[in-house]
Amino acid sequence: MTRLIEKRSVARTAASRGALLFFSAQRGVFACEVRDVTNAGAQIRLSGLNVLPPNFELSFDNFRTVRKCRLIWRHGDFIGIAFEKKLIASANTT
Repeated sequence: MTRLIEKRSVARTAASRGALLFFSAQRGVFACEVRDVTNAGAQIRLSGLNVLPPNFELSFDNFRTVRKCRLIWRHGDFIGIAFEKKLIASANTT
């Protein structure tokens, strides 16, 4: 049996939580599921979103904060993303 060697520099934390994905080329917000996450990126399961640009935004907390993201890989409905360094706080917070 072949063992897989972990090549990531940061261990990921397993998660199964909803998030909202959006991008400027398309109107609307798309629900997705975060499968695992680190401070640097995440693995996400999409629900039938066929077209995804290389850069988009993601919110874990219903738009109180927004993370700018970059698509790293895609395999079917699963994607790997890298977070851009800056966390954006929504102007709607009080």
